Amino acid sequence: MDTKLHFFPTAFPDETLHSLVSRYVRLCGVRSWDGAFAGAKSAPAFSQNVSFPSHLGDLASMLPTCTELSVAEIIGRHTLLPYFAPFLNQSQVEHARASMAGDGRGLMLKLGVNASRVEFASRARFCEACVAQDQVEGGVAYWHRVHLLPGVLVCPYHGTLLRVLDFRWSSRISRQLNLPNDDSVRAHALGLDIPLHFVPALHDIAVRSRQILQSGASALSMLAVRAKLLQGAAELHLASRTQRLHLQPLAQHMACYCAGLPHAFEFSVLGESCEGVPASWVTKLLRKPRASHHPLKYILLASALGVDMADLLGAGRLDEPEAALVPKARVDPPASNPLAIPEEVLDGMTVPVWTQALAGADARMIAVELGVSRSYVYRAIREVPGGPEAWREARFRKIRCERRTAFEIDYRDRKAHACRGYSWLYRCDRTWLSEYTAEHSAGHAPRANSADLFATLDLELAEAVGLCAEALRALPGKPVWISRTRIGRELHTLSRFEKQLAKLPLCAAVLRKVCESSEAFHERRLQWARLKLISEGKSISKSSLYRMASIRQ
Repeated sequence: MDTKLHFFPTAFPDETLHSLVSRYVRLCGVRSWDGAFAGAKSAPAFSQNVSFPSHLGDLASMLPTCTELSVAEIIGRHTLLPYFAPFLNQSQVEHARASMAGDGRGLMLKLGVNASRVEFASRARFCEACVAQDQVEGGVAYWHRVHLLPGVLVCPYHGTLLRVLDFRWSSRISRQLNLPNDDSVRAHALGLDIPLHFVPALHDIAVRSRQILQSGASALSMLAVRAKLLQGAAELHLASRTQRLHLQPLAQHMACYCAGLPHAFEFSVLGESCEGVPASWVTKLLRKPRASHHPLKYILLASALGVDMADLLGAGRLDEPEAALVPKARVDPPASNPLAIPEEVLDGMTVPVWTQALAGADARMIAVELGVSRSYVYRAIREVPGGPEAWREARFRKIRCERRTAFEIDYRDRKAHACRGYSWLYRCDRTWLSEYTAEHSAGHAPRANSADLFATLDLELAEAVGLCAEALRALPGKPVWISRTRIGRELHTLSRFEKQLAKLPLCAAVLRKVCESSEAFHERRLQWARLKLISEGKSISKSSLYRMASIRQ
């Protein structure tokens, strides 16, 4: 960059980059970035009040040496990436940093921000108490990062409701530089009409959001975070010790929690749920996560389950590599032979229990067969080294054998989707399912002759189209346009006309015959308008005819 700045203001704590640039421009004696960053083509990119400004490398190269603001420090101290970074994977974080230093192309799409309904509902906000305090302590008001975080409606420092900018105005002036105490900002700032009994829950969310922003965490282990959330659910009896969710109690608990939040902005999106079933984002976070999710979802779930945010962030920072937390691939153990276990670890009663377990029997069946309790069965299997894993695999093999047999019987005269065990086989044994259906597809029941079906449908639709056109032409009042779209809507067959008309030749021929062009329709309208004016005793002119016929000249 040829442009070099002679000075740059010292950043305040938690100040956004947009606020820092705005203060610099004011100190230069101008009101826009054009004069302050003359010759810097990338200035509009890093001066906008957005979560992920770009071209930060250009800005860092323009700053004076005494400023000592590197690209990493700008991203970590003056943007919102530290808020999102804990819940992204390492490749996403590295791509975001490189993209913000460069042109920022595709960053919002890569992080999933464009598709997030939470971000769409978020708005720019500021705190009146913070503005007054900043003017007293620093001589100028500035934008705080924590106030711009999604879901933060209450100031985490003062506990007061924030003021929100009118989205229609702020979207129009997104490239303009402004500060919270500007007259234009205050003129378009709206007060939040939120009852006071919502404030404590909102303050807790704001404090948790500030903890994430200031934590410096990056790319946490999602398995460790999920385990911490499940622990909180288990303590509230919303999940079992085996991490199985109790959906109905969990739905009731989340409904009660969301009832303590206002149904506005981001909470209108995350508070949606069906009766008796938790919201989909709740079950996704508590089950094995397959992708990154918005930080506000983790904040709300941790708050609802009573999980401390510091513990959650600390759990995700475990030194244990995440690969060690990933469940091992399913591998069939050796053949079911009780002698494979050393005899010294088996007593007289454990041998029959272990024999039944390796046969794939469940605990209830073993208990009934041997006349013991299920607790004894579980305890006996746990005493064998590697016993629970081998028993789990034996049960899996037994279930797989049963599902394969049932599918083979049903597949003789049914479609694959209608066979017993299809869903289970598709999830757990997809390779065998694909090979079996490909091998036996030749002898499978053939599909019905679609040509005969379309021939019958063609005759019925052709007759219906003709009758519909006659009915539309005979409607009283102002004539309506007889078109393919209008007929398709009347017969509820518009989709067929758009996608399958090539397979319906008779219907297509009738449509070409009965549908009228725009000129023919206008002529029919004008004839009706002439008769209408005559019947009302009004003078006939060109303008009156077109006006009565609702036709633009």
